[in-house]
Amino acid sequence: MERQTVPIDVTIAIVNWNTRALLEQCLASLSEGVTGISAKIVVVDNASKDRSAEIVRDRFPQATVMANEANLGFARGNNQAYVQAEGRYFLLLNPDTIVRPGAVAVMVQFLDKTPEAAGVTCKLVNPDGTFQRIYTRLPSWRYVLAVHTVVRSFWPQNRFVRQFYMEDDLFDRVIAVEQPSASCLMIRRAAFPGSVLFDERFPILFNDTDLYRRLRDQGGTFYFLPEGEVVHYRGAGGVGQMGDDGIIDYLICLVRYYRKHNGWIAASVLWTLLTISSILSLAGGLIKVMLGLRTIGWLRHEYGRRFRLVRGCERFVYPPGFIPHVPSWPESQGLTS
Repeated sequence: MERQTVPIDVTIAIVNWNTRALLEQCLASLSEGVTGISAKIVVVDNASKDRSAEIVRDRFPQATVMANEANLGFARGNNQAYVQAEGRYFLLLNPDTIVRPGAVAVMVQFLDKTPEAAGVTCKLVNPDGTFQRIYTRLPSWRYVLAVHTVVRSFWPQNRFVRQFYMEDDLFDRVIAVEQPSASCLMIRRAAFPGSVLFDERFPILFNDTDLYRRLRDQGGTFYFLPEGEVVHYRGAGGVGQMGDDGIIDYLICLVRYYRKHNGWIAASVLWTLLTISSILSLAGGLIKVMLGLRTIGWLRHEYGRRFRLVRGCERFVYPPGFIPHVPSWPESQGLTS
């Protein structure tokens, strides 16, 4: 008789870079986290130096390991896993997570019962058990101006900041979220046909935001599910290695995001507003130096990193060892025309 195989419900993709200890915890937790369903686990290792790939092969033979020869980033790593995906759903999972028993199953069950949902995330908590409020709305002019310019320095708790970070939303029930955390996100594969999930022009930052925007433009919705729990150790590897330069990389990617979805004029206006905001921030910093509240070394550092944005060059401060993918568009040398 032929051996019958159980159909796969979900493929779980974990992109790893030098987080072996956390990765081991994550994979160990999945033995109970996937109780009640059939899952395929794909680990994409971005040329880790801590023997992550070897440890996974030795200790977790049920996982498929894809070992890259260079750090190719979050977007391309997940695209590699997406090519290998089986089943109805695809779960993006960070290696700095611990999946509680049944958490993956409840997300599968929710998507099975909610055909209009393109994806779902469950409850993310800190290691001490407190709830992580890391859900936001998609970027729009009112949120960008309120959150990412000097407006926030003068009016830190304006209503648009609260709206963007969903500070007044209750997360004790199923609710729609425009921008959930990609550290644990299950998507319906039928909503993203083909073999490519992320736009690799956003290798580390904004690849998930771009994904959510594309889906929203098609009328799709992501949901938060209070059932199911995943512990999330935030800031390990990847973006966590970018330091305080990461905020400028974030703003550069925000302009790139606007250029893709809103056009060159909108991106140019946004770049101008962010440049003015940077100049005002530097002026305020100079006053603080004159008053003895900041050091001249701090001002030099702040000037150096903000000048990257003002010049309009898409040069990022990537984590060590990262091999960036050159964007496919010909005008990628500058943010403005």
